[in-house]
Amino acid sequence: MKIKSLLLAVLPVAALWACQPVIKPATVSQVSVDPQILKISVDGETKTVQLTANCDWETSSSAAWATVAPASGTGNTSISITVAANTGDAREATVTVTAKGASTHADLLVSQAGVQQVTPGPGPGPDDPPTPAGNTINNLAQLESFLKDAPTLAADEEWTVEADIDCGGAKISPIPSFSANLDGKNHKIYNYAVESAESTAGLFLVVSGTIKNLVLGSKDGKNWDGSSSVGYVSAEAKTGHTGGVCASLQGTLENVKNFAKVVVTMKNDDGVSAIGGLVGTIDSPAKVSGCENGGVIELTGPMSNGAYAGGICGHANNAEALIENCVNSAELEFSMENNKYMMYGGIVGCSHLGAVVDKCQNLGAITLNQSGTETAGTYMMIAGIAGALYTGSVVTNSVNKANVSSNRLQVSRIGGIVGTLNSKGLIEGNTNDGKVILKHAAANANWQAAGGICGFQEKESADNIIRNNTNNGEVIVEVENATTHANKVTAGGIIGLGVLGLEISGNVNNGAVSIVNKAAGAAYAGGIVGWFKGAGTFTKENQNKAAVSCKTSDDAASVAGGIAGCVNDSTGSCTSDKNTGAVTCANAAAAGSIAGTNNGKLTNCIAGGSVNGAALSDSNLATLTQGTSSSGTASGTTLAK
Repeated sequence: MKIKSLLLAVLPVAALWACQPVIKPATVSQVSVDPQILKISVDGETKTVQLTANCDWETSSSAAWATVAPASGTGNTSISITVAANTGDAREATVTVTAKGASTHADLLVSQAGVQQVTPGPGPGPDDPPTPAGNTINNLAQLESFLKDAPTLAADEEWTVEADIDCGGAKISPIPSFSANLDGKNHKIYNYAVESAESTAGLFLVVSGTIKNLVLGSKDGKNWDGSSSVGYVSAEAKTGHTGGVCASLQGTLENVKNFAKVVVTMKNDDGVSAIGGLVGTIDSPAKVSGCENGGVIELTGPMSNGAYAGGICGHANNAEALIENCVNSAELEFSMENNKYMMYGGIVGCSHLGAVVDKCQNLGAITLNQSGTETAGTYMMIAGIAGALYTGSVVTNSVNKANVSSNRLQVSRIGGIVGTLNSKGLIEGNTNDGKVILKHAAANANWQAAGGICGFQEKESADNIIRNNTNNGEVIVEVENATTHANKVTAGGIIGLGVLGLEISGNVNNGAVSIVNKAAGAAYAGGIVGWFKGAGTFTKENQNKAAVSCKTSDDAASVAGGIAGCVNDSTGSCTSDKNTGAVTCANAAAAGSIAGTNNGKLTNCIAGGSVNGAALSDSNLATLTQGTSSSGTASGTTLAK
């Protein structure tokens, strides 16, 4: 399954240049989609359509219930069509892909099934004892009986929910385990409080079976009911894994929507907590598909160890863990004090061991607010989709539509899609539409990295890939930072800082990148990457179309480039990249249309825009391609037309 998702995401990067007259003669703009008709279930879902184009294009939808992402792009790619659940008759919408500057367009018909009208029988009243009804749940009494027996049910048992159930404010102890199959038939269970006396919490502690087509914590299926919650009642138990549906998933959640609030008071203990809107942790082969979180995650209290928190899952920690076609619509705002590390994402806090996130969306703002004082050696990794990716994990074809912001004084690794890419990971085919904002109100000595797609990449010497992503959001860094750490203040339209063995190819940045450092500490800004630091890092066939600026208090250590702020290592390179954005940096010796400072190789790049107000031309191309303090080479550079 993972291999398949990777293959589908790999797109030809050559198409990025199809509409550039400097490379080939103008051709007739063409766009097409495959398939041309999508059939969607009544429950709603997200599907991917292949888009073939030789030009820039825009997308639109005729109906609010059918959304399309990305909103614009260049050349061949895949687009995602997300359709909300249907509560009425069958319906149709048209998604249109239009070639920019031309009348050429391609239409995609979206056809969604309607609700089958079923009139249920009266059933037992809420005060009646459970009645024999097969494996069906019709009322609160039967739900209570089902939950009591759930740990003993056989794996092949099939249960269904046949009516919406108001739990009347019931206090529920977590169910230890569930290995059978439950089909909620899109019914709602609401007005309850799960209260755990253990170190883990969830409606179920472990789900190894299947739960599907169920709405939790909402009376109308669209909003929190104002009362449903999942949390702890014990002040003695260590903080553990918590999820709105289950603490640990070893099976499948499909089309499950959680609106219940997840409430966790952190403890100063040595435990590591994984907290998710649906799932705390995935430590076994498991799948979360077509699910949604609309429930707020409320974290309070100081913590001495690490924490993972995600709108869908806190920690995905298995090579066969898959989170696909999921949506987080809740705003996640955290402010508790931390003394080690925090990994937060709209979909997943942290992914390990090759876990895959594919075709997901985040709609809720992700925010870290200052609590306590600055603590050295503490790391914040936050992003719209995944806080951190470790050991071969993957984020593909996903979209962040909300702002990601922090004012924390600790080390920050903040990105529109991923906060930290650690080793042998893949970030491909994603779109960020939200702003990435890092603003500090006070001076601090910690290094910072911010990027429209990824904040920071570290450690592994090979096989890290950031490819075919689009950033449309501004990247804004305002700090007072005089750090003497080897890593400084960095910001990039695609990634802030790349350390070792990193490929950045086929990406497009449309969001302005700016750094203002009110101290004299070094700062690096780039339209694609702020700083290539170590060996084996390179960019290829990327495009930056937005402004890049960098300023420090004395401007002596400010660096800005249209593609790379700084190519630091002699093995680093930029090949066939294109910049048309304006570059502004008061340190003129470290400002360039392609690289502010280049100690590696710039080959066959296309330079344009302006550098400190001077538009590039044939006469100044050689001097404005890279900053004059560069020791590396620039060959084959051509002027953007």
